[in-house]
This record gives sequence, structure tokens and C-alpha cells, in this order.
Amino acid sequence: MKTGLLILWLSILSASADDLDRLLATIKPQPDESPWRDIAWMTNITEARQRAIAEDKPLVIFTAADGSPLGRT
Repeated sequence: MKTGLLILWLSILSASADDLDRLLATIKPQPDESPWRDIAWMTNITEARQRAIAEDKPLVIFTAADGSPLGRT
């Protein structure tokens, strides 16, 4: 991982303005890239369970051992 970051950093240092614009366009989040952000996530498990039953849909629980589902502690 550190080697990849070093290569990226060296690429940025030696890049022209056009190269930087292209790089920014590549790494910038794109529209519709993360459709999970558009979901109306529920944080109350009881309400979520009741809604899942009422709509006859599965219940998805997203969690992690350390309490942070995205590993950000």
C-alpha cells in the first residue's frame, strides 16, 4: 500500500496541469457511483424490523465487531 501511495505522490509532483485535471476527474466520486447513499437507511432496529415485516422484505443489518461498520474508529 505504501508503494502505491509513493507512486501516486511522485506522479502528482511530476504532472502537468492537464494531467492533474485528468487525475482529478478520475479519482473524484462520480455520479451514481455509490447508490447505497440514496437508500433511506433506518437506525432503529425495532422500526426497521416492523417495516420489513409490513413490506414483506428482508432486513439487512450492517455492523462490525468494533462498532463501526465502515472500519472507521
